[in-house]
Amino acid sequence: MIRTVLIALSLSVLSACASTSNVGMTYPSTAEVKKASASAPPLLVGSFIDQRGEPANYLGTIRGGYGNPLKNLETDQPVCDIVRLAFVDGLRARGVTVDSQSPKYHLTGIIRKLDCNQIVRREANVEIEVHILDAAGQPHFTRTYSASNLDGSILSMKTGVFASVDDLRATLERTLRETVDKALNDTALRLALQL
Repeated sequence: MIRTVLIALSLSVLSACASTSNVGMTYPSTAEVKKASASAPPLLVGSFIDQRGEPANYLGTIRGGYGNPLKNLETDQPVCDIVRLAFVDGLRARGVTVDSQSPKYHLTGIIRKLDCNQIVRREANVEIEVHILDAAGQPHFTRTYSASNLDGSILSMKTGVFASVDDLRATLERTLRETVDKALNDTALRLALQL
């Protein structure tokens, strides 16, 4: 009897522990990008400050039916580097010269939100405040861009321990791409950068 109780207790403790999956994220370019003019000035993409209040590599969590963490998603590099590279890739996809020796403008930002979670449906949220500075470092333009996605069915069987880490990662990656595209396709930002 005691042995059965100890085994049951051990199994419940082990099942309460969350596993951590290390995933990569990229900026997959779409065919819908607005190309920059041929006379677009060179641009430096500076650092992005992570103000999410989470560990630097944390992306999100797949949770069980009671909200208990089952699977954590982390990146192989800090989120601030992933966001910076997404903007670099997005600008290059638009034909902008990035990280040149004598940039006219610096693009930097603050990551306010970048996370994903799943209890039943997959949810991802990204909010980034973008700053454009002139060559002297003076503020030229500031605006916040965001995107959210909710995927999956309420009746899905791919929840809890059966949920896919890669499906949740893909939802967050798509949400980050949408946020970057929203920023780089914004007419006001493009005018500020003379794209």
